[in-house]
Amino acid sequence: MDKRASLINAFKEEMKKRHPAAYPVCIDSFTNLWQYEFGSLEQLPPDIKRLVAYRAAELGLADDDF
Repeated sequence: MDKRASLINAFKEEMKKRHPAAYPVCIDSFTNLWQYEFGSLEQLPPDIKRLVAYRAAELGLADDDF
């Protein structure tokens, strides 16, 4: 399994274990690690890209018209 797939699988498993109130922290942590490892948020699967977009809208970093 390549590094991207491994990180995505770990993130999905972590989200399953966490209480919904902890989701924003998990998403923030994942995006920080992804950007550190790969330099950008490119090549995210659509389902994770959607979570990141919702989080960005919550923080006022993006429009919520996705």
